[in-house]
Amino acid sequence: MLYGILKLLFKITFKVFFQTLYQNRPEVIPKSGALIICANHPGAFLDPVVIASLVKRKVFFLAKGSVFKGKFANWILPMLNVIPIYRQQDDPTQMHKNEETFIRCYEHLGKGGTLMIFPEGLSLTERKLQPVKTGAARIALGAQEKYGTQLDIKIACVGINYDNPHVFRKDVYVSFSDVISVASYATKYKTEGFAAAEELTEEIRFRLESSIIHTIDSETDRLVSDIERLYKGILLKEQGIAIADKEASFELSKRIVLTINFFREREPERVVEMATRIRSYFMKLEDLGISDKVIKGEEVGSRWIRNFKELLLIVVGFPFFIFGLIHNYACFFIASMLSRNLIKQKEYHGAVGAATGMILFLIWYVSFGIYSWNFIHIHSLFNRPGFEWLLYFISWPVTGLFSWYYYKNLVYVNKRWILQSLFYKETILVAELILMRNNLIQDLAQAIIDRDKHGIEPCMYGGRKDLLPK
Repeated sequence: MLYGILKLLFKITFKVFFQTLYQNRPEVIPKSGALIICANHPGAFLDPVVIASLVKRKVFFLAKGSVFKGKFANWILPMLNVIPIYRQQDDPTQMHKNEETFIRCYEHLGKGGTLMIFPEGLSLTERKLQPVKTGAARIALGAQEKYGTQLDIKIACVGINYDNPHVFRKDVYVSFSDVISVASYATKYKTEGFAAAEELTEEIRFRLESSIIHTIDSETDRLVSDIERLYKGILLKEQGIAIADKEASFELSKRIVLTINFFREREPERVVEMATRIRSYFMKLEDLGISDKVIKGEEVGSRWIRNFKELLLIVVGFPFFIFGLIHNYACFFIASMLSRNLIKQKEYHGAVGAATGMILFLIWYVSFGIYSWNFIHIHSLFNRPGFEWLLYFISWPVTGLFSWYYYKNLVYVNKRWILQSLFYKETILVAELILMRNNLIQDLAQAIIDRDKHGIEPCMYGGRKDLLPK
């Protein structure tokens, strides 16, 4: 019961926490039968909750045994279908308990249940797949061997791609790959157990890597992010792709990664030179307190008409901004403060922020909703207290989101006005920035042309042509 309630609450929470939660091909998940879900792990315990909220099955989770410390954790985690798995690096003396864990997993799968495993074995907020451990494959093959042909275990690999899991109102793209039939590895497992587990693990790795934006190191990841900020919008427009088309945007990011890898193999000095110039451009913008979006925005439209519209929105929207702030800011601020100041490991910031925010808003909305219900029934203006209360209650989340966008717009407008003041004070500097940006875009466009002349070789995905982005 607790699992069902929390799943519903988190589904509602994610509608607000994420700008867009897009899932690609969720229909590949079998509706019944033994299933293991393997996923990458960039957002700590936000990841299992996101996937479980999308999957229309009751999910059991494998989690490191260290989270079971304490009476409360030992009481509540089993109620949430969490099964402990013990790792060598956490406590070598607990490793013997994994035998019991494997037996529980076999039995759960034997009943046609669903098990979620993060085979990287750790959570890091990177657009990079960490080395995949063999645990998921060994559990799948062990259960398949125990129950034989009467059990047809499937493995679904799921890639979670966050814009930023620790920032409010960002996007997340969840990609489901075709399922793997464990039975096809069963014969080999009987005679070559280790080799079969390694082979299945490698297949899981390939499918996970194909379902995420995978960069080889932090420098490549930063370069990809910079190119996305600078050039991705232009590529989307040139290819006639709407910004709301998350699947096409995801595939385009993968092509950017492949392009960088392509030139790193053939012209590494070109990649280094481009990365240096792009980083220099963004550092200059940061020093001036402006953004690339602002520079781009100055190139189109009438400045005075835009200034008037922005000023009108600021004036007209201010009362709604204050109303939304009064009714929502305390919960938002406390959740953000707790996640940022009390949690040292950054991978947990988004998860803690979403969970504490959900709890705080639930308490606040219920308690103040009851108070306002009683107040309005006594002081009703139009003798329709139920209708008046409903309108008032609905206005809280609506104006709360409006306040967020109002604030973000204020930040953007402030940066634009900073740029406009620079136009008058530092005309040459601004002209140099615009020229620098245009030159970078031209060079990036030329890189795309040069890449297309040669094509991207499948060796960049280990020779797997089927994993190349279409």
